[in-house]
Amino acid sequence: MTVKVLAEFNCADGKADKFIEICQNIFPVTRQFDGCSHIDISAAQEDPNRLIMTENLASKEHHLKYLEYRTNDGNLEKLVALLASPPEITYFDLSGV
Repeated sequence: MTVKVLAEFNCADGKADKFIEICQNIFPVTRQFDGCSHIDISAAQEDPNRLIMTENLASKEHHLKYLEYRTNDGNLEKLVALLASPPEITYFDLSGV
């Protein structure tokens, strides 16, 4: 069953552009990762330091394997270093509507 992953990020002041730049560089590999069918990132209009990432993956387990991959390649650490607070990740079941 496909899951929608919503990750919310509160970047430190002035760090959102660097966060997005890193994402632009790593997303081509992400899109080829086993189970990934979609990923994007958006900035809030009223607060450019607030970002959301939405992903569609085959399962929560696929996402956890992806997070492990990004931990091991060092990119997760680079992204977390740009945050003012820990990210919030929520998993949703697609309704099929």
